[in-house]
Amino acid sequence: MSDFDRSNFPTTLSMDMFQLFCGDLIGEGIARRVYQHALDPNLVVKIEDRARSFQNVFEWQVWDRVREAKGIAAWFAPCEAISPCGAILIQRRTAAARESEHPARVPTFFTDLKRSNWGLIGKRLVCHDYGSHLMLENGMTSRSKRADWWD
Repeated sequence: MSDFDRSNFPTTLSMDMFQLFCGDLIGEGIARRVYQHALDPNLVVKIEDRARSFQNVFEWQVWDRVREAKGIAAWFAPCEAISPCGAILIQRRTAAARESEHPARVPTFFTDLKRSNWGLIGKRLVCHDYGSHLMLENGMTSRSKRADWWD
């Protein structure tokens, strides 16, 4: 069961919902916490509890636009569901990738090439943290750039 601060749950119902769907905390960033999905090991639950960030909404919107785009959708971990206000996002879970599994080139709209933002679905490397991107500026394009990976 996940470690959590009970003060974040104003009702027993909200605490029960959290404990039902969220397993162990597996990652944390500036605006979100990522939990193993308690009922499906192939999914993660991203909870965004910091104001004015909207990374879950951005990821949902990007996935909604690229999901049918040949050659582009394969770069992204699919989003499965989002809560009405966007605070909770369900996404496919990825496995850790070795340094050698990161490609030399990526599409130009990827901005954050931190290795931990990427993982494997099967044998395919995908981005699972794409709440920050340049898709609006660079468009949904298959043009690539040299990848400068960092840790």
